[in-house]
Amino acid sequence: MGDGHQKPNSWIKYMIEILEERLEAKFDEFQLVKKQRDSLKLYLGLVRNRDEETWEHSVRVGLKGAEVAEFTHIIEPKGLFYSGLLHDVGKVLVNPNSLKKKKDFSPEDMEELKQHVMFGYKLIRGIHDFSARVLLFHHYFQEKGYPSEIPCPEIDLSKGTDALILYCGRLLSIVDFYDAASNRKNDKFFPGVSEIPDKERIKQSMLKFNPDQSYLIRELYKAGIF
Repeated sequence: MGDGHQKPNSWIKYMIEILEERLEAKFDEFQLVKKQRDSLKLYLGLVRNRDEETWEHSVRVGLKGAEVAEFTHIIEPKGLFYSGLLHDVGKVLVNPNSLKKKKDFSPEDMEELKQHVMFGYKLIRGIHDFSARVLLFHHYFQEKGYPSEIPCPEIDLSKGTDALILYCGRLLSIVDFYDAASNRKNDKFFPGVSEIPDKERIKQSMLKFNPDQSYLIRELYKAGIF
């Protein structure tokens, strides 16, 4: 749908309500206690107050992340659900002018946006430690990935847990890429494109930028998860 054909506010409101309902249903499915729900809602509320689209993206990534984790049978769905919901919380601290841009990203904008990873890590470490470690890697695997240096864990981690965090971060990066490419009209993924690309173009872009995960990406498309 092109820029000249904006979706009506009533449709946007309906889709947001659906997201809210799906989020609550997932909380119930995972049997999260009030303290866990309140903590996640607090961070999501900060994101929502700064930028509604980033909140929507975060919720979708959390929900889709749980599906992907369940499909792999390697990561506990709740782990990628939490990480997906919280992965962009650091954007509450970046310059809102850079955050809300849709096109003409300058090098300064990109450097500003890159800071959200470390901001997010610092905001939730000590509270959601697993997710804090995972979100460090959701831009790490891409070309010219960041941050260039990963801080050492503040708690002792077994080699198994460390490997799990790394793999969870890789899955998160794929889900993040997929949702952003599928829902956001900006030229970071498709320069000069004013509309959201079709499903096949998104798939080819995912395969191009994530060649090490091409098998999984194709399987996720076959399963209807992507």
